[in-house]
Amino acid sequence: MNLPCKRLLYIETIAQGQFGYIDLAQYQLYDEKKEVYVKRPILHDNLLMEACIQKLVGESLVRAGFPLGAPPLISIFALQNGSVCFSMEPIRHAVTLNHFLDAATPYSIGPIIIDCLLQLCAMLSHLHADLGMNHRDLKPSNFLIREHQPVEKRLVIDGEQITIVSRYSLTMIDFGFACLGPVRQPNGSDVSLSTVYSVEDCCPKEGRDLFIFLGMLYAEYHKKLPPTLLLLFESWIDLKLCAFMQKNKEYSMRWLYFMAGNERILRFPSTPLRILKDLQAL
Repeated sequence: MNLPCKRLLYIETIAQGQFGYIDLAQYQLYDEKKEVYVKRPILHDNLLMEACIQKLVGESLVRAGFPLGAPPLISIFALQNGSVCFSMEPIRHAVTLNHFLDAATPYSIGPIIIDCLLQLCAMLSHLHADLGMNHRDLKPSNFLIREHQPVEKRLVIDGEQITIVSRYSLTMIDFGFACLGPVRQPNGSDVSLSTVYSVEDCCPKEGRDLFIFLGMLYAEYHKKLPPTLLLLFESWIDLKLCAFMQKNKEYSMRWLYFMAGNERILRFPSTPLRILKDLQAL
């Protein structure tokens, strides 16, 4: 992308997924230069709607007290092959949550997950009420986490207010599966970015995002969870499904997506308020 006052220069590809790339680039606006991340599709796809959802989510989470809840958008542009891409601010000193948990010790992983879950419950509760939004692909690799000095954070989860002392900030990424829908209308969606889920799959669907997130966490890290937290996970998901996950992690992850998109399920028990109450009891 080169315009008289703007230039975007490719540096390198830093990540590749099933549907696209994340590139590092240099963005120049007049005399100012800075490094940015660029998301571009593998095929000649249009990421305009995903960029719009990321911007909506980021602005909504700022209002909820999460200034880095989603990477701030910088620009939307088209490549010569017709692909529509977008650039965004990098989140400094952050890594994906799965890499962070891979390096965590059995002693530290419990407090990390509890801290993150409480913040995640507040984020999802707000997005559900404010935008009618479900991420629909909320796995640990679709979060960035940044460690900082302990800071007091006030969270609101379905009307319940709590204060925690947190050492971590979460950033939600990759909205390629996301949907937006009118709150309290339990069928269909206004915007659906993925063909993985059917058009009849309602959005928002309460507890769906947490169901996927908790299942993915359990499948990857159940052996590292402390016993009390392990019991909570097995009550949130389902004991039989957890036993299945322990035997066949890869297939059970695909099963989670199938369950999350089941049109007959309008609400999952893994709601933010339930997770909050169970963690408070713990």
